[in-house]
Amino acid sequence: MSVASHYDGSASTYAGQYDAKKIWTNEEYPSNYFRLELVQRLLASADATSVYELGVGDATPLVRIATTGIRVAGNDISPEMVRFARSNMESHGLDPSAISLLDVQDEVALQAERERVGTFDVVMAMGVIPHVSDDAAFVSAMDGFLRPGGRLLLQFRNSMFSMFTFNRLTKEFILDELLTDVDQGIRDVVAADLDARLAVDKPPKRTRPTGDGYDEILSRFHNPFELADVVRAHGYRDVHYHWYNYHPAYPMISDQIDATAYRKAQIDLEGDPSWRGMFLCSAGIIEAVKDDA
Repeated sequence: MSVASHYDGSASTYAGQYDAKKIWTNEEYPSNYFRLELVQRLLASADATSVYELGVGDATPLVRIATTGIRVAGNDISPEMVRFARSNMESHGLDPSAISLLDVQDEVALQAERERVGTFDVVMAMGVIPHVSDDAAFVSAMDGFLRPGGRLLLQFRNSMFSMFTFNRLTKEFILDELLTDVDQGIRDVVAADLDARLAVDKPPKRTRPTGDGYDEILSRFHNPFELADVVRAHGYRDVHYHWYNYHPAYPMISDQIDATAYRKAQIDLEGDPSWRGMFLCSAGIIEAVKDDA
């Protein structure tokens, strides 16, 4: 049940989520397609000339970014993803050696990679921090590839979304995050009441016969306020949240709504910069600027 094995199993189909022709036909909502659009807007606003990515997947996002003239490089923990990524880079006239196979929790490997590639205008990590155990160490790993004054883009699974799901995730958030310092007797009463009010049997866990489904590996949610504090503690300023993967209704009742109408409502919400994204979105990106000193 390793992160690498999970993504090894996804490598051959990974590019499909970024295919504009499949936005309406993919069974799963193409949230990463809209995430890439968001990232490209942020890179344009930052006037970035170079980008390093921790967790490149099959490098489809990096290839798209490179078409605008930005120098790209990155790494991934999955051997299959790296194989696809290097092939993808080469087929688009880009240097396949810009992609490295490494574990972002391996400090020795990270240091060697930093010495090899240098620093960049922007460092990003999409879908990686859920799979690491030490948030501060991961932000430090990102920081090592970023020049002073550069920009960090850090994607996370949004724990605040659980306040809109009315399921076991809501119960876990209330008990484990809101009521952490409350007397256990009170917590027990709250837990029993939540069991009666919420669909605590949902959502179903995402599994695979091979035992490396997404919910069978380390796949953490993050509180956006706490994660922003970790970023600031590493010497970052101008911290902003950008939300994506909107839900116009809580997911467990989406099957009661016409599928096309529901997806249209999701797409129409993408790009909404308001506070509502903190509750309607299952994912977000923290953008922050590294101090010049």
